[in-house]
Amino acid sequence: MAVLKKFGIEAARSCLIGEIKGVFGGYGIQIDPRHLSLIADFVTFNGDYRPFNRIGMEESSSPFLKMSFETTMQFLIGAATNLETDDLSTPSSALVMGQVPRVGTGMFELQTENQSLED
Repeated sequence: MAVLKKFGIEAARSCLIGEIKGVFGGYGIQIDPRHLSLIADFVTFNGDYRPFNRIGMEESSSPFLKMSFETTMQFLIGAATNLETDDLSTPSSALVMGQVPRVGTGMFELQTENQSLED
């Protein structure tokens, strides 16, 4: 929080990544930097810190994203009770539904002209 107040959200994000690396590095565990970036982006997305737990997930608009984290039944009952919908725009929600997430190579579709086999 001190880094956030003194240097801003980007510095806090970098500090968060360094702290997570340090904790796991002490046990000899290497984590892909892309995973750490996703966590740091989630935690600092609103320009402030938000918890990386079920309480922080409650702010998400995607019921399937929330259900994929933890306390599945709590989030499922809440989504059904409040008639929530999910546009499957988050990687977690797409994976839960067995679809290719709209990230990385799933961001685009390849289109080609149809040519007959006789050409």
